[in-house]
Amino acid sequence: MTPIETDYLVIGAGAIGMAFVDTLLTDTDAQIVMVDRHHRPGGHWNEAYPFVRLHQPAAAYGVNSLELGHGGKDTLGLNAGMYSLSSGAELLAYFDQVMQQRFLPSGRVRFLPMSQVVGAYEVESLLTGARQAVTVRRKVVDGTHSRMQVPSTTPPRYTVAPGVRCVPLNDLARLSRPQAGYVVVGAGKTGMDACLWLLEQGVDPDQIRWVMPRDPWVLDRANVQSGDEFFMNTWG
Repeated sequence: MTPIETDYLVIGAGAIGMAFVDTLLTDTDAQIVMVDRHHRPGGHWNEAYPFVRLHQPAAAYGVNSLELGHGGKDTLGLNAGMYSLSSGAELLAYFDQVMQQRFLPSGRVRFLPMSQVVGAYEVESLLTGARQAVTVRRKVVDGTHSRMQVPSTTPPRYTVAPGVRCVPLNDLARLSRPQAGYVVVGAGKTGMDACLWLLEQGVDPDQIRWVMPRDPWVLDRANVQSGDEFFMNTWG
């Protein structure tokens, strides 16, 4: 295959990689190749559970060139009265919009989904195994350096006894019959989301057991809002 030449080779089309490329398009005239193992941009949001939402206002997330969300407040639910928290579906649509309406039409970005970078440097298709050499004039940028992991793609780091049904959070929304009880392992955002979602669905609190390896560090969401009316909460 014909070798590719580019200024920047960006590995990963998640939030970090997308924000970096967005800034390159604004501040430079660089040519960019983006490579991602997923079939579309969005990084780990492609594997997230169906009821996931940001834990911060939409205005604090995304790329500089396009505001995420509608700028309004939620009127229902636990976040009522505060700025909206984008859903996983909204985030995937947002990153796809950035790719389709800004990156690719620029003529300076080439996106290679369902691919990975091997060696120094080749792009390998996960579907065909075909490889294409890449000559990088300036920099290779690894947008996956943080190695974000989610339960749906990471096996449990503990032993599960025979006969125990242990599923990632994604499968909660697919249950088709009542369960005798629910055990949530982990006290991070995902664990909190699991407990809150079960309660919102009407599950009796006595049916939920929460295994907390350690206490989480939690900020009051009212203190990290983006509107002027929350100024005293945030800075006062």
